[in-house]
Formats: sequence, C-alpha cells, structure tokens
Amino acid sequence: MTLDKINILGIEYSITYVDKPSEVDINKHESFWGQIDYWTRSIRVFDDGKRPYEDIFETILHEILHGIENELKLQAFNIKTNERGHDELDIFSLALTDVLFRNGIIKEDKK
Repeated sequence: MTLDKINILGIEYSITYVDKPSEVDINKHESFWGQIDYWTRSIRVFDDGKRPYEDIFETILHEILHGIENELKLQAFNIKTNERGHDELDIFSLALTDVLFRNGIIKEDKK
C-alpha cells in the first residue's frame, strides 16, 4: 500500500516520493527523510527503493503528526517551545508505527 495522498483533519495532502534525501527539501537547503509543506499541502518522502516500508511509513506518520499539530495549533512537538520537541515526535511516530505494524493494522508494502 503506497500512499499517494492523506487527509489530515479535512485537508488533503499529496504524497510524493523522491530518490534522494536532498530532493525532499522543497527549498533545496537540507537533506531530510520527509517534509510537510502546509502551503502546497504536500508531503515529500525519501524512498530509494531500499528503505523498509516500515521506515517509510514512520516518516509519513511523522509528517502527519506535524500536520495535526499545525491544524490544531498545538505546541507539543514544536522545537521553538519544547527543546526536545522534534525528538519526541520521532519517538511518538516510531511507537505508533510499531503498534500499527505489530498488530497487523498496517502491513508491509509488497509493491
């Protein structure tokens, strides 16, 4: 199951997969695993065909959580207000990914 779009609290985001981490950043400043852009309503994810689907899903989930935080005007994972915010977001997305895969709710992508 390769996601090409996701609805986050009523807003549809397109999901684009790119071959290099340097292609994820729409501003071409840094290399990332994933990035959400609220303006274009898009999520970009690094997928070189070698990353396990669980890792890719975790990246997508990480960006979804950013989207939820943005839409609900939360500050839970905001690095400006919470020094460990982004690290905590990584841990939270890892834990959710583990639960969803371990319980068979999400299954490995067979492409």
